[in-house]
Amino acid sequence: MTQQTGSPAAPAGGQNIPGTPAQTVPQVDLSRAATYLSEPGLEITALVNYPDGTVGVVKRTSAKVVSHQAVRVSEVETGVDQGEAFGYGFHYVERADGTYYILDNTPDEIFPVLKNNLTVGQTWNYQDESGQITWKVMDMGVNLDLGFTVIENCLIVHEDNRGVDYQALTYYAPGKGIVAVKNPGGKDDYYKMTAITTIDPAQAAATVKKWSPNYAIIKDDRTQS
Repeated sequence: MTQQTGSPAAPAGGQNIPGTPAQTVPQVDLSRAATYLSEPGLEITALVNYPDGTVGVVKRTSAKVVSHQAVRVSEVETGVDQGEAFGYGFHYVERADGTYYILDNTPDEIFPVLKNNLTVGQTWNYQDESGQITWKVMDMGVNLDLGFTVIENCLIVHEDNRGVDYQALTYYAPGKGIVAVKNPGGKDDYYKMTAITTIDPAQAAATVKKWSPNYAIIKDDRTQS
């Protein structure tokens, strides 16, 4: 899903072999919400700047652990705080209108992530007892330089959470999920990917299951939108 449109395959000399079909790399559909879900088997390390001024490091591991067809991938974020290991899980659902997530510790609730047919200026919102959250697509197809690598075709979404007085720009990458979160001005990093690797699928699944005690009962049978 992270591949970009390529040119027809050509041997040395730059000419296609007569009678051999040209090979092309599949193009990513940047307007589709599920394009920006993590591929199972990824382990992402990120630097987090917390509101109290402290800095931490978290790892985000993705795996396919839920049998329900609509649940495309699950993730856990893990770290160590004052010597104690912690972790919490998310499960990502694909619906006809976009992607949603279910927190493992609240398996009966579902929340929107991205909507399909993504275009610059598009908005959607979610209302609950604490207030309204509004999202707006600010840009698409952006190349983000993270220092150790350049992430191509990022989607930038502005989040305005009025219930907790929080605003941020979230950068989603095809096949990788969230790779950065910045302040509304785009200068300060709240969350920044510092490394990415592919790990054994069984290892990834074991990590996700360890920190997602409700994974076996997760399914998409709600009507929330």
